[in-house]
Amino acid sequence: MKRGGFLYYWTAHSSISLAGVVYIMVLTTFMYQESGSAFIAALFPLFNAVARLVAGLTAPLVMEKFGFSKLLVRLQVMKALLLTALVIAFPYISSQVSVLCMFILFIAFTEGWGNPLIQSMVPRVVAPDRLVKANSSLSVTSQSLQIAGYTFTGFLVVQFGHMPTLIMSCVLIWVSVLCLWIAARSMKEKEPAAAGGAKPGWEVIREGWFYLWRNPTLRIVTMMDMIEGIAGTIWVGAITLVYVKEVLHQGEAWWGFINASYYIGAIAGGLLMLLLSSFIQKNLIPCMAVGSAVFSLLTLWYGLNSIPIMALILCISMGPAYQLRDVAQQTALQSSVDQELLPKIYASRDILLSTVTSLSIAFMGLIADTLGIRMVYIAGSICIAISAGLSFALLRLQRKSALTAETGGSSFS
Repeated sequence: MKRGGFLYYWTAHSSISLAGVVYIMVLTTFMYQESGSAFIAALFPLFNAVARLVAGLTAPLVMEKFGFSKLLVRLQVMKALLLTALVIAFPYISSQVSVLCMFILFIAFTEGWGNPLIQSMVPRVVAPDRLVKANSSLSVTSQSLQIAGYTFTGFLVVQFGHMPTLIMSCVLIWVSVLCLWIAARSMKEKEPAAAGGAKPGWEVIREGWFYLWRNPTLRIVTMMDMIEGIAGTIWVGAITLVYVKEVLHQGEAWWGFINASYYIGAIAGGLLMLLLSSFIQKNLIPCMAVGSAVFSLLTLWYGLNSIPIMALILCISMGPAYQLRDVAQQTALQSSVDQELLPKIYASRDILLSTVTSLSIAFMGLIADTLGIRMVYIAGSICIAISAGLSFALLRLQRKSALTAETGGSSFS
């Protein structure tokens, strides 16, 4: 492992995270300001999500044709060029929603193809025994930049306008291109030649799905992620706002306080995971179980609570539990499969999780309308508790595998 490789990757990852927040906020606010229609403004995230879903389905075909490093950098260059073209053309096309949506679709396609590659870079630039530390540092940075981006982008748009703020996003993407190119150079010696599309197309597309089901660790971790994805929709803005008004009996300002306290907890949790990285690395599955169990109990308490200050304290307390579970799960996934298969697995997994999350938003909204807002959080806590139960099943599987290996059987995968 080259320490510099991860440093450049970390810089690229941070630049992409911040650029994404700025880009989304600038275009969403601009489209709403120009059209005065919430529907038109909502087209941006809708088109973005649909394009990334379609790109995710076809991503394995693209990955099969090109080598990892080349494709990684080329896709990021394409994204940077498209965003640069959007910035240059912005004064002339800003009144044409259809043209803006076309740019959004093309940029979203590069993200849908490129994100699985970027996600799967971590095991390539980090030693196996330092994965928890790397994932924790990436999580802390991402959470910090997201809260900074959502907090200050609106201010920048008001002070300087949409165009200069969009230029900032463009500069950040070009920084990520440079850093990814440098980081990718350190991986070239261990990268095999691309298959060149020798396999049938359907076989290539199904490969990631096949390994998600065939590998016991991947299967259980993905099931946990799906269940937690359902539970995660309880933090959607509209549901939180209803909770603030109907349960806490507070105004919209407390909506912001709840969100801020959750981010503070997540950042503090990420820093704590950095300190405990060696212990977590040696106890991945027990940490997943403990993190999920504690997160479930805190979510249940939060849903039953009616005291505003206690709600903030509980949100902050959830951060370390969430990070413990998330970092351990991410590391377990990265450690349980060959590096060459990881991009295809991430592509399949992302499609699965985004579909489940989209459907569960409507489901949780229905629960809130029919059974009341408290039942939403009770349902969420039950989902997380089920996930904790699956982690105990994974722990038993790991112990059984270790016992089999000791007696000369096949090793756990």
